[in-house]
Amino acid sequence: MDWKWIILKDVINRRMIFLQQNLETRDAVLQVLVESALQNGLISEQQPFLQAVLDRESNVPTAIGYQIAIPHGKSDAVKQPFIGFLQAKHDFVWTEGYEEEVKLVFLIGVPKENEQNIHLKFISRLSKKLLDDEFRTKLLESTDVEQTYQLLNSIY
Repeated sequence: MDWKWIILKDVINRRMIFLQQNLETRDAVLQVLVESALQNGLISEQQPFLQAVLDRESNVPTAIGYQIAIPHGKSDAVKQPFIGFLQAKHDFVWTEGYEEEVKLVFLIGVPKENEQNIHLKFISRLSKKLLDDEFRTKLLESTDVEQTYQLLNSIY
């Protein structure tokens, strides 16, 4: 597939949106999102992709402030680019040893053969939109998957 034509709305999937989750660790959040990516046919194997995400986290934690983390991984296990979103019920420390707390997590998965660096384009668009206080507040307060899906699709 020619990934350079992928646009953001094509990578956001309703079945990859989780609201009001009672999770309090990075690993628990990643487990839910990665398992869902496998169940939804977005990745072929769970462990290689999860390892790619954890390897990236070990370089630099992906909590960016504003209660947000954007973990991401490039892996041969990724069948198609995707963004998973999880809203936790309560803030929690994303990475032990750092004080950054998160409540909104965006997991980005891209194929290893990613010449276009689509994950960087996604992160750039997402980051710009997340600077908008009103947008962030809507994500923090949302209790409806369809509403959240529409909100996330307003990014592109």
